[in-house]
Amino acid sequence: MIPDATKLTEAALKRHVAGIMAGDADSVMRNFVDDAVAYTSEGPLHGQDAIRSDIESSINSTPEGMRDNFQVVRRDIDGDVAYITWKAEPFVLMATETFVVTDDKIRAQTYLIVELRSG
Repeated sequence: MIPDATKLTEAALKRHVAGIMAGDADSVMRNFVDDAVAYTSEGPLHGQDAIRSDIESSINSTPEGMRDNFQVVRRDIDGDVAYITWKAEPFVLMATETFVVTDDKIRAQTYLIVELRSG
């Protein structure tokens, strides 16, 4: 039997990915607690406003066709932690994301995206 925490984490991850794929920042942000933190290669983003700004920037700068090429390479969920690796070639060679979920909402996220550049 899968523990309840794992089920809640899986549901939160599924909603998060669906919101990103739909390009819907409001949907994505409903998955984060108010005082969530996203750890990026450029430093931590604290709270809804900072994370929303980053999500909106990402959604607005997504190249045409990138979402069509999105592929999860690995997904591990254990209790309140989820880890995924994904790619969207030729745009993203590899990306990793880690999520910590509490009460069905993302409390912390880390991500690193390796982008391919043309020209």
